Amino acid sequence: MDALNQDRIVKTLMKGTNRETEVYEVNGPKEGPTAVIIGGMHGNEVNGYRVAANATNWELDAGRLLVIPLANIVAIERNSRQGPDGDLNRLFPSGQKPESALARAIWGVVEDTDPDVVIDLHRSRGLFNTHHRWIGQVLLLTEAHGDRAIDTAEYVVDYMNENYVPRTMRFHRFTMADIHDTDRDTGMLIQKVQRDIGAPGFLIESTEFLLDLETQLRWTTTITEQLLDQNGIQRTA
Repeated sequence: MDALNQDRIVKTLMKGTNRETEVYEVNGPKEGPTAVIIGGMHGNEVNGYRVAANATNWELDAGRLLVIPLANIVAIERNSRQGPDGDLNRLFPSGQKPESALARAIWGVVEDTDPDVVIDLHRSRGLFNTHHRWIGQVLLLTEAHGDRAIDTAEYVVDYMNENYVPRTMRFHRFTMADIHDTDRDTGMLIQKVQRDIGAPGFLIESTEFLLDLETQLRWTTTITEQLLDQNGIQRTA
């Protein structure tokens, strides 16, 4: 993992506790849309928090990123999906206060930022529609996000399948899915983003099934870059 860019820290969440974690800001030279990127919601999903950590070092042509790379630091240190409050990505009920102090702190960043898009980085152990329990190789959203978000997801999925997934690995092709089709539609951050502040949110689920970590990192990075680009935030080449 690249070193976190300490010069870009703008806020510390849960300061003075064992859950203390930083928020980073990346600004392009030109004004543009704002995105929030979150990694480490689940502490054993290495690709998510490593890509988010690397994003603190990115340069942008335009726009702004707010990055919380190590959201669930206790779970990351334990290499565990859950932290002390359970599954962090089930603690964001729509229309209500988040259900833990950490979830409330994260939501406070989202609300204060008023983002144009939110991207939540995850890892699955298996493949959607192949392994019953897992939803790997999925770009997850809700239909309520609207036609533009759906068009964006379709474009990014097609881009990944055409340029990154080998033809010999057809089961690893990315797909777009609605949250309601995954039995994971309670208390998720991207749902609260859409319902409470009206912004599109995307959850990236890259799989570790038959893939080395470097491939997971490369694919997760590229999807993130493409989602940002489609929302008017360009990473400097």
